[in-house]
Amino acid sequence: MTRGHRDTGLPTTADVRAFWEEHPVAAASIHEKLGAPEFYVTFDRLRNEIEPAALQDQVYRYAAFDQKAVLEVGCGNGYLLSRYARHGARVWGVDLTRTAVALARQRFELGALRGYFAQGDAQRLPFRDGSFDLVVSAGVLHHVPDIAAAIAEIHRVLKPAGLFVIMLYHRDSIHYRVLYPLYGLFHSAFLGKGPAQIAREIDGAGNPIGRTYTRQEVRRLLGGFREVRLLVGSLPVPGLRALPPGRALLGVLAKRLGWFLYAQAVK
Repeated sequence: MTRGHRDTGLPTTADVRAFWEEHPVAAASIHEKLGAPEFYVTFDRLRNEIEPAALQDQVYRYAAFDQKAVLEVGCGNGYLLSRYARHGARVWGVDLTRTAVALARQRFELGALRGYFAQGDAQRLPFRDGSFDLVVSAGVLHHVPDIAAAIAEIHRVLKPAGLFVIMLYHRDSIHYRVLYPLYGLFHSAFLGKGPAQIAREIDGAGNPIGRTYTRQEVRRLLGGFREVRLLVGSLPVPGLRALPPGRALLGVLAKRLGWFLYAQAVK
């Protein structure tokens, strides 16, 4: 980011990096030591509850990238890339923080997997044009200062006819439209706050950027791609699954009002 951005008071890349160095994804919900084998077991269980296997297979298509070059932008602790690697992909991961890169490397060492990881900025990817068959970025780009620049970089490093898979927070979701207004009225951590602020702080108090998007906005962001396909999923609403019709209702609602808005787009 330029000095001009800092002068306006807008969050910078440095602000985002500092937050996520201190708050690795989901670490606050996990009691095990960061980077210990048990940490990854717990993380994977939590992730699989939010993104069930059937949804992951539909979105990420792990088996389709055997022997293909796969990049994850915002690799976190390497969860997704480990799945691609186990299905035979050649994988690279880039993340803004040193902590995430170290965690991803540790996951791959524990699993005896091969992958390449580097610290870097989604808005300036350290790769040559046309390097990858697939670029995936899940739950990351809604945290960067300039999402359009990041998507342009992803387009650049994709091979012709390469696939981009992205997940962003969904504004037209039960979370944003129903739960977060209720949180602002009744949740002790969010009293008096609006849905936009709660959506940002759901990843931790002090999170500098956390945007939500509609289907129309995502299509505009992906205007440089073709064959854009949108999916909605993931509805981890507390208590709903426990109701007698909960699991079936969850599946129906998640496809329209889920918290995760996915897109698959071809270069």
